[in-house]
Amino acid sequence: MPYDLNGRPEQRTRLGRLLGRLSQRTVEELTPGHPGLVPVAQSADDAAASSAVLDASPGFVPEAQSVLLHVLELPSGEVDEVLRLVAQDRYERMAPDGAATPGPEGVETVVVARVQKVDALHVSQERSRMAGVTARHRGRAVLWQVLQIPA
Repeated sequence: MPYDLNGRPEQRTRLGRLLGRLSQRTVEELTPGHPGLVPVAQSADDAAASSAVLDASPGFVPEAQSVLLHVLELPSGEVDEVLRLVAQDRYERMAPDGAATPGPEGVETVVVARVQKVDALHVSQERSRMAGVTARHRGRAVLWQVLQIPA
């Protein structure tokens, strides 16, 4: 199912659904844990503009469905509440890739992701949302990535 810029399933008209059935085209369902995903854009710099990062990423395909991933550092006691809050926006917790370095005592690295179309405006909004949620729970947003299946 395709997702829109806000990570919600796209609403298709009757005609669109009919044409989709008539084309007999099978579209593989993209999930945050899809094995073929590769990072096509990322930044750990809070000051870097999302548009600049996306524009500088030659592998990024704006029309393609993507997975927007955020790496967060949170106090252990705040993880469940932050996960509950971001789940309201369809974010799922992902297993860390093991590349993250251990944080200070009592701090957990948490990775959340969701499927959506990506553009600079919506990446910026999601970065801001993650920064706000983590700050309210004494944590911080460390990194964001856009993952896509290579063309």
